Amino acid sequence: MKKIIRQSAEVSNLELFYDLIFAYAISKITTVLHVVHEEHIPLLNLAEFLMMFFVFWTVWTYQTVYANRFFTNNILNTAFMIFDMFWVIILSQSLTTNFASTHVTFAGSTSILLLSIGLQYVVQGMRLEHKHQRRLAMELAGLLFICGIAGAITIIPFTSYLNRFFIYLVSFIVANVVPIFMKETLQNFPAKFEHLTERYSLFTLLLFGESIIAVATSINVHHLELVSVWYFLITVILFGFYMMTYDLGINRKLPHTAGITLINVHYFIFVGLDLVTAVIELFSQGELAGFQTILLTTLGLLGFLGGLQVIIFTYPLNQNSLKQTLVNDVVMLAIWIIGAVFTVHVINIFLIWTTGMLGIGLFIWWRQLLNSKMYE
Repeated sequence: MKKIIRQSAEVSNLELFYDLIFAYAISKITTVLHVVHEEHIPLLNLAEFLMMFFVFWTVWTYQTVYANRFFTNNILNTAFMIFDMFWVIILSQSLTTNFASTHVTFAGSTSILLLSIGLQYVVQGMRLEHKHQRRLAMELAGLLFICGIAGAITIIPFTSYLNRFFIYLVSFIVANVVPIFMKETLQNFPAKFEHLTERYSLFTLLLFGESIIAVATSINVHHLELVSVWYFLITVILFGFYMMTYDLGINRKLPHTAGITLINVHYFIFVGLDLVTAVIELFSQGELAGFQTILLTTLGLLGFLGGLQVIIFTYPLNQNSLKQTLVNDVVMLAIWIIGAVFTVHVINIFLIWTTGMLGIGLFIWWRQLLNSKMYE
């Protein structure tokens, strides 16, 4: 049994290599936002961005959940991981601003990935002796096979593209909703929460790397724009929020949790961070109007910081600090909103106000989490 299920909480080098390729693939998703009409991103492109991110996040999450419970350094797991890496690369190259034209490649690649992960669960399930472990492996395998086959069917032009796209999207929604109702099965074979939190934090770190690259490309050494400075500081502050939450805010040694909230909330954290990254690129290139820049930056920040709040309240290191943390955050949000109303018409003033409030919020957050850790 020890050779079948995961024993170590440490993320392996192969997992990190897989995540590096996936981070590159996710960075390509922002290409759908580079279709700017009269300095505004069309709502259709924003919807496609959210949908593509949802698909990528689903595939990566299922592979992560598998690795969290079953990954061991053997030839079979390594072969499957390398096979999946190749299809992630193909998937990343299918991302264009005309999603309909690459649906066959996109849907085909994601279906192959889901079926591959499902097969990994079957192989492991057949070798498991414990009924709870075997049940979880087989149920997740069945779900992945159903969703993978449904997605593959949409490649066939048996009806209009919109109908096939709807079926494809529903298959991924099902893949994410069903595990919520499998909580008992998941908790009977609980996640290795320390590994799960480390895996998500390391992947988030890779996305922060993409954000820094976006800031770097926005800088003109002959004509430095203040906007680049503010976005750099915002990225650094967001990194501080995330790492303090990871190091001081959550109990990473929980013994009996499925980690469902941690997994689902990270979709909003990832999207929020990537949205801010995309805004940096577009505004620095003069493609995006100031108002939509402010709007998308705000949405990105709310998604990112709101996700961190949910994680802290779900897996707190110290229950006694939750009420004070909530009060502080509500007060800071109210003050920021009041200031944003008066600065929304000038982007530099808005970013100065936002950066300053984030900096103050980071200091308060740090003090609160530090005190919680001292008295846990």
